[in-house]
Amino acid sequence: MPSTPTKIKLAAGNNKLSIHWSDGHESSYPYGYLRSKCPCATCEETAPPPEQPVGGLPILGQKPLHPERAELVGRYALQIFWSDGHSAGIYAFDHLRNLCPCLECTALREVAKSIE
Repeated sequence: MPSTPTKIKLAAGNNKLSIHWSDGHESSYPYGYLRSKCPCATCEETAPPPEQPVGGLPILGQKPLHPERAELVGRYALQIFWSDGHSAGIYAFDHLRNLCPCLECTALREVAKSIE
């Protein structure tokens, strides 16, 4: 059975979205990384690589990229409303879990790639 979120937190102070999963795992997604992985049709074609900041450096007086808010979509996804005005991406929970940037999940993805 796939893991589901038990707690989702937008943490303004550390610029990360945190998710506690039903299997006990905790994921922490930097906002720039998560925005670069937007699954909408437009972003799938134009998103910068995750190591590049989205939108470059902030203009003087402009705040860095961050979620304005997030809403649940049914029982399967999260819709994030970004400070750059974008909100078309629906982040399915299984997609978010597959994007987890922790060392353990990254290593598991590398092993899976090597088997393919």
